[in-house]
Amino acid sequence: MPGGTRVLLLPERRRFAGQVISREFTRCARRFRQHTGEAGERAQLQRHFRCEPAGWPLAALCRQAAFGDAGGGRWLLADPVHLQMEMRDARLMAWDMLSVSAVDIEAMHQALAPVFADAGLGLFAGDGRLFIQAEADAPLPAFTPAPDMLGCTLSEHLPAERRWAALFNECQVILYNHPLNVERQRRGLATLNALWFWGQGALPAAVRHGFARVDPAAWDLQALAAQGTADGSGELRDLRRVRDWSQVEAQFDARHDTVFDFADGGLWQWRPAYRWRLWARRVPALA
Repeated sequence: MPGGTRVLLLPERRRFAGQVISREFTRCARRFRQHTGEAGERAQLQRHFRCEPAGWPLAALCRQAAFGDAGGGRWLLADPVHLQMEMRDARLMAWDMLSVSAVDIEAMHQALAPVFADAGLGLFAGDGRLFIQAEADAPLPAFTPAPDMLGCTLSEHLPAERRWAALFNECQVILYNHPLNVERQRRGLATLNALWFWGQGALPAAVRHGFARVDPAAWDLQALAAQGTADGSGELRDLRRVRDWSQVEAQFDARHDTVFDFADGGLWQWRPAYRWRLWARRVPALA
């Protein structure tokens, strides 16, 4: 990545389908270089952050950033989710937009900690999250990241290991009739009827990235930046929750090298020198 590059992390392009691209932006967009990378939020972040040794242990990074005690053992996130029951399966319909309070987290922790203790695991609450701690040499399944689970059925993604499938099912049974969900239903909120385990791994020795400034808004960027070491002078701006294309254009300054990194793998690159190109391509599509 060139020094001083501004990276805009964006949702899938379909989130902006049908929206108007301004005439001013179009003049530059016709000269963008376009590439295709791997889709998914994990792949999107891994284009810019590198863990050493290789891996993607977001749970340990998040725990370390919040409490500084992730050096021992291996960690997973146990995030509350909302499942929609279907005829022969269940579909994960909501994850990070559920308005989960600290009171909800503590209630789930008290109800579920004994279940994890019986399985030889620790369940900890803090910083608005639930964390699972396993022994340092404990093998962990390759759980699908929660952002990539939205809209997916469980049968395609639950681990084959009986221990973890049993834990998932027992948590679901306990949460189904828990008083916190009775109260959430009364308030018109989606129930927290399961936990999704993900972000597995041990704390990495280092996290490398090329940014002198990282947008601190998102918890995953906070965790990565807290453990990270910058080896460049770039800037990272998090627009993954933006759904109004005009807000994206407002972040673009044609005087700066810029990369538009979409969660579907689309990559648009701009450099000020591109303005002198004598040919113009078709405007990149937002679909």
